[in-house]
Amino acid sequence: MSPDAITLPWDNARNIAVNSLLLFKQTRQNIQETLDRCFRERGLDLRERHLASELAYGSCRHLITLDFLIKQHSNRRFRKIDKRILQILRVGLYQMLYLSRTPDFAAVHTAVAQAKGYGTQGGGRFVNAVLRRVQREIKGPTMAGAGKRARATLWYDEHCGIEFKSEFLPDPHQQKAKYYSIAYGHPLWLVARWLKRYEEATLRSILLADNARPRLCLRVNRLRCDPVKLSRRLREAGHENQIWQAAIILRQSALPEQLPGYKEGCFFVQDLTAMSVAPQAGVQAGERVLDLCAAPGGKTTHLAECMDNKGEIFACDVSRVKLDLIEENCRRLGISIVRTCLPEEPEKIFRRSGPFDLVLVDAPCSNTGVMARRVEVRHRLKPVDLQTLKSLQWELLHKGAKLVREGGRLIYSTCSIEPGENEYRVHQFLQNNPAFAFLDKQLHLPGEPIRKINPKSLSGDRPNEGETETPLIHTDGGYTAILQKRKR
Repeated sequence: MSPDAITLPWDNARNIAVNSLLLFKQTRQNIQETLDRCFRERGLDLRERHLASELAYGSCRHLITLDFLIKQHSNRRFRKIDKRILQILRVGLYQMLYLSRTPDFAAVHTAVAQAKGYGTQGGGRFVNAVLRRVQREIKGPTMAGAGKRARATLWYDEHCGIEFKSEFLPDPHQQKAKYYSIAYGHPLWLVARWLKRYEEATLRSILLADNARPRLCLRVNRLRCDPVKLSRRLREAGHENQIWQAAIILRQSALPEQLPGYKEGCFFVQDLTAMSVAPQAGVQAGERVLDLCAAPGGKTTHLAECMDNKGEIFACDVSRVKLDLIEENCRRLGISIVRTCLPEEPEKIFRRSGPFDLVLVDAPCSNTGVMARRVEVRHRLKPVDLQTLKSLQWELLHKGAKLVREGGRLIYSTCSIEPGENEYRVHQFLQNNPAFAFLDKQLHLPGEPIRKINPKSLSGDRPNEGETETPLIHTDGGYTAILQKRKR
């Protein structure tokens, strides 16, 4: 199904959001891909782009919660609701519940007009009825504190939320997993899994972090720029920001390619957790490095930066399209030591030139640490996927182990918080590969404050001028293990 088959015109933010959700549900196309294509082809201003992204991503994050409310306030069986009308209801309801700047009457009016635009029989009346019923149940904004009714409140973050007149959510004492699943918009099987592992306070922190709008983090390219100077340029252009070692964190969303310094290669967009991997590797200028799962090149280019662009890095991935993206990012950042290669090539390079000083395995994983950014993950991921991914992770680790020299390092990283993909995977590898020794690891959970990340893991330099020690943001989740091949 192509975007041309959608009957709502791609001419405003709300239509784009509805169409993006429909494409995702019917073809599994990433929302980001749909939005990027639309933004390239349509002459939308920045405000409309931001709103379209907010509505599409927000509705997708909270889809489980929104659908629960729709089921409760609809006189039609959920499965009988027209798929196009369902997306309109989701976006309209998201605006009413989660966007305080949108008046309820405006959200309802727009949704009804969209439903009529599809031409479905009685679609406008149905949308109006459902949204009005929900609207009548809303009591208003609320703040955290004693005596709050858990079953009547949807929380935006740790401090504020929206309260309903009736207690419509499952009982958190009798149906704990179901309550957290519906109230915080996560699949039931995943919530039940996490409840066995985490205390409720930690679980709630993870769920809230997954539902938060992620902040834009820029890894300053020290080959071309200085964090303080770039921060100043951004402020002069109207982008308030905070400096955290080698990173700059923007207070408001922005299009990276329109920021000062982008074309000159002054930064790469990367979260702090991902940004901590390359410095932990202890890579040195002049070394030979292999990145086995390199696209789009964030960790590859960071390794090159840590090496002062001296040495040799082979960036491997499964398709020429992905390799082209790595090469494009290297050109923009002024990095010349990266060579791209397909999966069958590292062994040939090994036979021709010998083993590598460092091999990075940034393995494909469940993405359970980055669900705030990869919004579709919670709806795509199934329990069987965790088992399927294990064999691929195992294969890549063993491939990397064969290619690293004695005394060299093997780095294993994921953007998962699942022990089976992280600690257990590494433990199993070490049991089967006594030639390797465990050196160090880091695990970050979504929702952990930035101060949990050691500044030295981002950069070994002293704090920068104007640097904030504990910016009020949270990081993605992720895992990194550092292994060393013993010398005989």
